[in-house]
Order: sequence, then structure tokens, then C-alpha cells
Amino acid sequence: MSARSAPGLVIALAIALAGVAPGVRAQAAAPAAPLAATPPAESLAAMVARVLSQDPAVRVQGALLQATDERRRQAQSRLWPTVGVSSTRGSANVTEESLFGSNLPFDRRTDRTEASIRWNLYNFGNDAAELRGASRDLAAATEDMRRAREETAERIGESYIELLRVQLVVPHSQRRLDAVRQLVQQVGRQNQAGKVSDADLQQAQASLLDAEVAHEQLLADLVSARERLATLTGSELREAVPVALPPPGASVEARSGLVAAARERAQGARERVRPMVSLVAPKVDLEYRQRLADHTTPASTTTERFGWTLSARWDFPVAGENFARRAEGERRAEAAEAEAERVLRAAQSELASLPPRIAQSERAVAQIERQIAQYDALVRAGELQFEAGRRTLAQLVQLHDSRFNAEQRRVEQSHRLLQARLRQLSLTGGLLPALNLE
Repeated sequence: MSARSAPGLVIALAIALAGVAPGVRAQAAAPAAPLAATPPAESLAAMVARVLSQDPAVRVQGALLQATDERRRQAQSRLWPTVGVSSTRGSANVTEESLFGSNLPFDRRTDRTEASIRWNLYNFGNDAAELRGASRDLAAATEDMRRAREETAERIGESYIELLRVQLVVPHSQRRLDAVRQLVQQVGRQNQAGKVSDADLQQAQASLLDAEVAHEQLLADLVSARERLATLTGSELREAVPVALPPPGASVEARSGLVAAARERAQGARERVRPMVSLVAPKVDLEYRQRLADHTTPASTTTERFGWTLSARWDFPVAGENFARRAEGERRAEAAEAEAERVLRAAQSELASLPPRIAQSERAVAQIERQIAQYDALVRAGELQFEAGRRTLAQLVQLHDSRFNAEQRRVEQSHRLLQARLRQLSLTGGLLPALNLE
């Protein structure tokens, strides 16, 4: 049996218990304990650290980072000379003119090997500009790698705190269910003694059914959240533990990998836009050749053993290819700069909306804490008053429901606070350091 099938058995057991008589359910309440029999608990930081390197998005960016580094090395190699070896073999029917005017045709077999070295000495810095652009691309790929890690950590964190939300509501729902169940038993005994009417007993049983349906729904949500997290991480399902996320530093700015990658990519595109004068600048090449072997038969009257050449080349497509290429690079640079500004504005606008939400959630949690304490006192007093006949059954059930609703709102507000804090850390580039994963 797999680890993931256990929650399904727990749900089936809970539904089966809900379908029996109230007295039997009261006796069978104890077996609900297997709900806690989950795999060992694991913190959010430990889970992210365990699965982050194996996430497909992170692996994709890792491969792209290596590919970008190889492109940078290609651009760097253009600044250095090129070494080559050539070998020529063949035959030809040739005629050599002699000083005495006799032209005798003969067959010549060529078998020649030579080495060469070529070095571009000057092209108006175009190769250096390409290297600077490739270095910016490498920096952007590095930031893309950080972005992939941030997004993966945030995605896992969202599923983790969703599981934590449902997991924290379940015990409160269980306590409410147990309280209503005990109340039904008490009303049943009072009905048998003739102290309460059948209508009160039916009302209590209806309240119990309502509590059971709500509790079963929470159990189903709990299983769903666990399955989703297990599928997302591709690893063993474990129980969530409370999450504490620190606030960002004093300077709250959009510094996520997405923003930094867009900036680096825009700077790389701008580096590749060359001055107009580079379009008409010549190129200067140095070439040196050294003959290694020559078995040409019959041998030529003149043999070159080594030599060097310094050549200046000026090419200018008359149809305007160079101007169009430069204009294309300039437009791409403008597009990359506009994209970087768009990403920055989107991050800043979202970041600016988070502090009010965080402050409101913090205030709401503190207020609901006080409200829950008040409901605890009211429930205790209500139970005593119900025993004395000074409070009706409907009023007591309403107190239990109100306390559960307050406890559920506290968990919801804590969940909203964690979500906002998680997003804030991701936008400011502080999520990975907060999880000790930078």
C-alpha cells in the first residue's frame, strides 16, 4: 500500500462513522486518531531544499545557463588567433614555359601540407562589443536561474501553506464536532427523562449532521492539499509544520530574479548596438603560413617555405545590409529596455499593494485572538446555563458555531498573512535567503 492511499482510507473511515447512529458514533470517535498517523513532519525550508535542485524548471534554466556560458566563450574566442592545418593532394596536367621556348606538357602530382595562423587585428571593436553583450547574456541567464529557484520555492510554499491552513482548521472542526456530539448525547438523556421535547432532540441531531458534513469536507480538503503538494514536489508526502517568514529588509525594492534578468538582457542588447562609423570601418587581418611537408612531383621551380600577409579589407553592401542590421539591433535594444521597465513596474505595483494587506491581516489576527478568548468564556458559561435551564439548545449550539467560525477566520487571516509575506519576499529577492537557500 502506498503512502498516498492512507488519507483515502481515513476519509472512508470518517464517512462510515458519520453514517451510523449517534451512540455508535460516540463510541467509535476514538478510532479517528489515525488522522494524525502521517509521515514525519517537515518544515518548508527543508522541503524546498530537498526538491529544489530536481525541479524541472530549475533544471531547464541550469541547462540554458550552461548554453549561454558556451556562447560567451565563443565570443571570447574571436579575440584570439585561429590556428589551422591544411593538406592538399591531387594531380594535374600542366605545361611549363622554358627559356628556350619549348613547352612540354607533363603530369604533376601534388602532396603538400602546411600550417597557418590567422588573427583579426582590427574591426572597430565589434568582437569586443559582442563579448560584452554575451557577458550580459550570461548575467541574465544567471538571474533567470535565480528566478526559476524563487518561483519554484514560491510555488511549493503556496501549496505548503495551503496544506497548513486546512491542517490547522481540522482540529478546531474536530473539537466542535465532539462538543456537538456530546450535546446530542446529553439532550438524548434529557429527552428520555422527559426534560426536553422531541423537537429539541431533532434540532440537536440536525446540528450534529451539519457539523459532520463540514468536518468531512475539511478532511477531503486536507487529503486534496496533501496530494497536490506530493505531486508538485514529486517526493514523499509529509505533514506541514507552522511557517515563520521574516519581513524584508529596510529597503523594500523589487529585486527578484525576473527584474534583474530583464535589466541584464536590456544592457546586453544595448552593448551590441555599434556606432554608425563601425559600418564603414575596414578590417585588418594578419596571416602567417608555414609549410610542413611538400612531396609534389615533379617539384615546382619555386617553393614557398613560409610567409606572412597583412591584409586590410573594406566591405560595404550597397543595398544597405549593414545599416539595416544596426537598425535591427537598436530596435531590439529598445524593446528589451521597454520590457525591463514593464517588468519592474509590474513588480513595484504588486509590491506596493502588499504592506496594507499585511498590516490588515496582522490586526485581524490579534482581534480574532481576543474574540476567541471571549467565545471560550461564553461557551463555558453557556454550558453551565444550559444545565441550569437558563439557555436554550439553539443558543448553545450557536455559541459553538460562532467559536468555530472565529477559529476558522483566524486561520484564514494567518494564511493570508503568510501568502502576502511569501509574495513580498519573492518580489524583493529575499525568499531564498529566508529559507537559507541562496
